[in-house]
Amino acid sequence: MRFLFPYFAMACLVLSCGISAPARASHVYEGVDLRSENLTNASATTMRRDDPLKKATVLVFLSSKCPCSISHMGEIKSLAETFQDFRFIGVNSNLDETLENAGAFFKAQSLKFPILRDQNSRMADEFKALKTPHAFVFSNDGKILFQGGVSNSSKFERADRKFLREALEDIAQKRAVRSPLARALGCAIQRNN
Repeated sequence: MRFLFPYFAMACLVLSCGISAPARASHVYEGVDLRSENLTNASATTMRRDDPLKKATVLVFLSSKCPCSISHMGEIKSLAETFQDFRFIGVNSNLDETLENAGAFFKAQSLKFPILRDQNSRMADEFKALKTPHAFVFSNDGKILFQGGVSNSSKFERADRKFLREALEDIAQKRAVRSPLARALGCAIQRNN
């Protein structure tokens, strides 16, 4: 966990301050960024230097082919639209998903937040993200406020608990998060090892 803060700090610096880091291969799909570099090397997202301070950052590991991740895309999109005072970032870490296929899928979702490509699953390893979707919510000082699944079902329409929504509602109302740790359901993030 001691390594999480440098990644979070770099992400905030890159995303909110408009700092541009070099990237060897950059792919932009109308409003969705997929980077072939790790998050620490991501550059030029939809964030601008003059964006207002957000309440927290929502980082969600996503897949373009996992049925569980796909079934939660509508909810994640709804959350990003409902909670506009939170910064949303998607991360695609699966090594078995091509940049082209993942890019086409995320573009078709019309998401209003960037999706970053996690080369070699380094971010997934650092955050210990195991499945997709797997969400993390950070305060502006880097404290993990929530981590786990978006809901309590692998098929969102069957869920009776919406963990990520509950967490964001609690944070927005300045209450303690009801379930700061929730089981992540879905497909395992495909890594080299």
